[in-house]
Amino acid sequence: MNLGVLAVLLVFVYVLSYNPFIVESFLPRHIRIGIEGLLLFLLIVISLNRKYISIDMFWFIPIILGYLCMIFFEISTLRELISSFGKLAFLLLNVELLIRNQRALQSCTKIWIQLSYFLCIITIIAFVGYNSSIISFVPTTLGTLLNGGDAASSYYYFNHNILGNITPRQLFGINLGRVSGFMYEPGYLAFFLGFNILVARDWIDATRLRKRFVWLNVVAGIATISTTFFLFFTFYFLAKGIKSKGNSKVIIARRIVFLTLAVFFIVLILKSGYAGQTSGSDRLDQIVSYSSLVVNNSWLSFLFGNGVGVIGINSGWIKVFIEQGAALLVILVTLFARLTKHNRWLMLYVFYCNFALSLFSTPLFLFLISISYASSFAKKRQLSNTNIGQINCKIVDLK
Repeated sequence: MNLGVLAVLLVFVYVLSYNPFIVESFLPRHIRIGIEGLLLFLLIVISLNRKYISIDMFWFIPIILGYLCMIFFEISTLRELISSFGKLAFLLLNVELLIRNQRALQSCTKIWIQLSYFLCIITIIAFVGYNSSIISFVPTTLGTLLNGGDAASSYYYFNHNILGNITPRQLFGINLGRVSGFMYEPGYLAFFLGFNILVARDWIDATRLRKRFVWLNVVAGIATISTTFFLFFTFYFLAKGIKSKGNSKVIIARRIVFLTLAVFFIVLILKSGYAGQTSGSDRLDQIVSYSSLVVNNSWLSFLFGNGVGVIGINSGWIKVFIEQGAALLVILVTLFARLTKHNRWLMLYVFYCNFALSLFSTPLFLFLISISYASSFAKKRQLSNTNIGQINCKIVDLK
């Protein structure tokens, strides 16, 4: 039990120490590596202390074989692959911890929900405060905050010491601020707020509390002015409205409202010129520029990639394919499909967003995938035990 408590605390230290949180830039690399190494060691110790391991741990076999092939064919060195492998090891080991330790799962879920409330509140306050000019934000770069000029200096913000960072944008000629808070980009913040919306039903049983949590994340997500967020959740709520059962006037009116909002947001994005200010065009340019690597690939490069770090692209799926090959890409597609298939909207969201963002090396993303999957696993186990109990009761009654 003590190891489980320690593991939960260390998981949150690890998650907050890495991308997408800007804390990563303020912590020396050797400290972050030390935190990651200690956490992986602790999770391995906890796993080895069990008599049986879950079937999910067998995913280590194809992953290890894939990485060994990259090393054997000299596509990537062990040093280049350690970080990538460490993230996948964290995902699988954390899944093992959470499905075996109900208390650890509950603790992780509660802490993340409270942290999400905090992120939502400061996001909304920052958005209203900046755009109404009630709260002053200071123009700066991340490099300035770090007292040095490295690659991170390319991030330009309006900064507030308590509320975090705002990225300035224009919409119909109006200056607006996209909230990124304490993350590198608004798109990252929007993704995790969207994740909360889709998995709230697995985390919060009370209907009133769940609705409050969902709508707080919706409002905070809007404050990021993320195109990816807007497009997905416009269609998500539209689909929910259309699927509403019944033909009452209220339900029909709700469908009309959702359809109108969907058309409005699409036209807004296309006509305002806002899409040209986002990173979408840059990402498309990156995909086109690196397409020659795919066209000129040998069969070996097609299967096992061109080497970790050869491209600087933001699309997660394309990055994996070009750097680590089709073999690992198939493994990851299958793995994440398994870990999210309990929630089809979540599966679609994860696959959709990883075309715009590179999330596979982000511990927070892997952490949330693990608690979502473990929560679903726990509910299925609870339902199964309930059904067995009911069968036993019927047998006793017959006797």
